Amino acid sequence: MSLASFLFGTPDAVRDPPHGVIGCAWCGLVQRLPARSGPGVIHCRRCDAPLERMSGRGLDAALACAVATLVLLPPAILLPLMRVSLLGAANRSTITAGIAGLWHQGWPLAGIVLAAELIALPLARFGLLAAVLAMLRAGRRAAWLGPAFRIAERLDEWATIDVFLIGCIIGYSRVAPFLPVRIGAGGACVIAAAFMTMITRATLERRAIWRSIGPESSHAGHDAIACAACGHVAAAADAGTRCPRCRATLWRQRPHATAQALALTLAGFIFYPIAYLYPMEIDMRAGTAHAHSILSGVMKLFQAGLWPLGLIIFTASVAIPLIKLFGIAWIILSSHRHSTRRLRLKGHVCRLIVEIGRWSHIDVFTVAVFLPLLHLSGLLSIDVADGLPAFLAVVVLTMLAARALDPRRIWIAAREPAHG
Repeated sequence: MSLASFLFGTPDAVRDPPHGVIGCAWCGLVQRLPARSGPGVIHCRRCDAPLERMSGRGLDAALACAVATLVLLPPAILLPLMRVSLLGAANRSTITAGIAGLWHQGWPLAGIVLAAELIALPLARFGLLAAVLAMLRAGRRAAWLGPAFRIAERLDEWATIDVFLIGCIIGYSRVAPFLPVRIGAGGACVIAAAFMTMITRATLERRAIWRSIGPESSHAGHDAIACAACGHVAAAADAGTRCPRCRATLWRQRPHATAQALALTLAGFIFYPIAYLYPMEIDMRAGTAHAHSILSGVMKLFQAGLWPLGLIIFTASVAIPLIKLFGIAWIILSSHRHSTRRLRLKGHVCRLIVEIGRWSHIDVFTVAVFLPLLHLSGLLSIDVADGLPAFLAVVVLTMLAARALDPRRIWIAAREPAHG
């Protein structure tokens, strides 16, 4: 096999999907995949969710990208991201130093969350993904492949090295006009790992991988149910048992999902005002404290003429959390009222909330980059303030709420009669 074929797949790697019966994870509809050749997307005929994306690259490209990302992550985590010189003292910023700074300043839970999102979960995501793809590439079908791929896919939104890159760019833009900043080897690896993460996501043909792990169903009865993780179709009598392909629990709709999503959303609403009324960080300059909130940080970027970066921070840190909170609340209320209106729109909103949630980490990551970089004893330091852990709580709670919510409930509730 040539290097080009290994990296980008061969032309015959893209084939018509078999006409198997699958279930839509977003609305629960059991349906047969239509025939299609070449790259493209097959959508659910009821809710318009993507059932299958065919990139035209094949298994080899995804495997190469996953392995490359896995190789890049350790140096990205351990080596210096940026260096600055302050009055003869050279400071450097690393991912581990930023996490340690949060811990030592009295915010251990925030440090643990960032350690998970920037170290443990990216390594787990790409380690599992590379192992699964390598096994499939070798033609081996071990029993653990289904659960491993399901976990790797669920970890995708929590492996935030690509979001961290934007935080690094914001941090660099705030420091570079005043201090000489040099990009370190870790920073170069973060850039490469972030791009490889995005390329992996784009080349990964998930439905084809699930078919390689275990075949799709060829038929289904009227009351069939679908696995929300891999789309495998099973008999309604199998509800509560494990999916034979990915080992997730099979449900027509997940028990207590709405109550869990509601509790997490209400908690997010509680933390939301704290995150914006209190400062995210306090700069100590020659003994004088300067507090910075999310909104004041956005205004400073606008005043410095950095409109694109200001708009990114405003969108990620102000608009997206609000959209998620009210969007989830709307979907919960709608399903409680058994509303039959705008079902497709609610499905689109639900998918949007899941997709955009991770990008709200940018402000937190920017502060984490700053902590070890700008420190000169007695002259300059950065202290994490109450707004940062509160904002991180909003981000994490809304991500958990979006995943706790079972989107199939929207369609099932619309068919059920409202009570009282």
